Amino acid sequence: MNYKKIVLAVLLGGVILPTHAQEAPERRTTALGWYTGLRGGVSAGTSTFVSAAADKSRAGWSAGLFGGYRFNSVLSLEGVLKWGEVTLGVRKGDVDANYWLGRDLVRYHAPVIDFEGWNYNDLKSCINAQSFSLQGNINLLGFFHSGNCRWRMEVSPLVSLVRTKARFVTIANDETVMGLEAQWHAGWGGEAQMGYRVSKHCELSIYGGFTQLAGKRFDRIPEQSYKSNLLYEGGLKLTYAFGKQRKRTEALKPIEPGIPEGNTLYEHAARKVDNEPEATKKTEPLDQSTTTEDPDPKVSIAPVESAAAIDFPTVYFAFNSATISSEEEVKMQQTLRLLQDNPKLNIIIIGWCDTVGSDAVNLRLSQKRAKALKTWLTTRGISAARIKAVGRGRDFNEKEAAKARRSETAKED
Repeated sequence: MNYKKIVLAVLLGGVILPTHAQEAPERRTTALGWYTGLRGGVSAGTSTFVSAAADKSRAGWSAGLFGGYRFNSVLSLEGVLKWGEVTLGVRKGDVDANYWLGRDLVRYHAPVIDFEGWNYNDLKSCINAQSFSLQGNINLLGFFHSGNCRWRMEVSPLVSLVRTKARFVTIANDETVMGLEAQWHAGWGGEAQMGYRVSKHCELSIYGGFTQLAGKRFDRIPEQSYKSNLLYEGGLKLTYAFGKQRKRTEALKPIEPGIPEGNTLYEHAARKVDNEPEATKKTEPLDQSTTTEDPDPKVSIAPVESAAAIDFPTVYFAFNSATISSEEEVKMQQTLRLLQDNPKLNIIIIGWCDTVGSDAVNLRLSQKRAKALKTWLTTRGISAARIKAVGRGRDFNEKEAAKARRSETAKED
C-alpha cells in the first residue's frame, strides 16, 4: 500500500465536514477568494415625501447582483449592481397645509388659476432607482474565530452612484400625471448583515442598510424644511463562493535524490548490508503497521530545545506517510552503526510535517514519523531509554514541502 489517508468525519449542523490528513493536498477553501450572488428585499425612502406617509406606509422593492473577493477571514471587497422602486406620500405634518404642486414643480399654498397642478394630499411620487455601489465588508466574527466559522457578521461602509427617475401618480386611481427626467446622485452609507454558510459553497444572509444621496430631492417635490434624502433597504442575500485554490507546487516537482516519492513506498523486509552487525541480520522485517498506529503515550508532544547536531542523516517521508522507504533505510543503517559504536550516546528524534492541514493532524503525523525511526532502531537492539521521540508538527521555516516531511536525529545533551 503506497499511502493511507486519515479521514475524520464530524457531523455539524447536518453537514459532514471531512478533515484530511496533513499531507493530502488541500484543493480549495471557500473562506477566501472570489464569490458572487443575488440579493433582494424591500425598500423605503425619506425625502420631501416619505414611505411612511400620512395615509399609509408604502414598501418598495429592490433586487440586484453582487460579486467580490475575500482577502482573509475579516476583510472583503464587494461590488453591487441593483434596481428598485420606492413610493412616497405626503408627510403627516403637511396634510393640513393643503400644499399645491404646479406643473412647473413649484409649491403653492393654493391652486393657481388656469395652471395645471395637484394637491399634495392627492399625490404620491414613484421613484425608480438604479445604483452601483462599492463596499468594504468587515467580518466582526473573524476577529474571534478562524476562517472555518460558518457564521458571518459584517458591517459594510459603502459609496454609490445612483440614478433616480420620479413620476407623480394620483392616489385615487394610480394615474401617472407627470413624468420627470432622470437625475444622478453620489451617495454614501452602510450595511450590516448576518450570514450562515449552509454548504461548502453557499451562504444565506439577512441584511439591512441605508444610502444618503447628495443633490436635489429624489422625489422631485419642492424642498421644504426637510433635509433628508435617504434610501433604506433590507432583505436576503444568497452567496456562492468559488473559493481559492491552494496549490502545492512543491509536491509536483521532481523530488531531489534521497527524498522518496509517493509511489516508491512499499512494505519491505530489512535490507541486508555487508558488514552489518549480527543483531541486525537476525532481525525480522518491520511491520509497517508499527509506524502508522496511534502515537505511543510515551512519545513527547511538547516542544523541546534542539540538541547540538552531529552527523546523523535526515530521513524523508512521502506525503501522508510515516513509513521508512527502502532508500531511506540506508540512512537508518548509518544511524544504527553510530549508536552501536557509541553505547553511551543518547539521541532525540524530531518529526516534522509540511504546512498543509490542521495543527492537530500534523502533530499526530509528526509523532508517528519520529516513532517510526525509534521503532526501527529498538527492534535492532538499541535501548529505548537512549532514544527520545518528539513530534513538532508543521515546519513553517521550510519552503519545500518534500523537505519538510522528515525526521531529524541529533545528540541529546
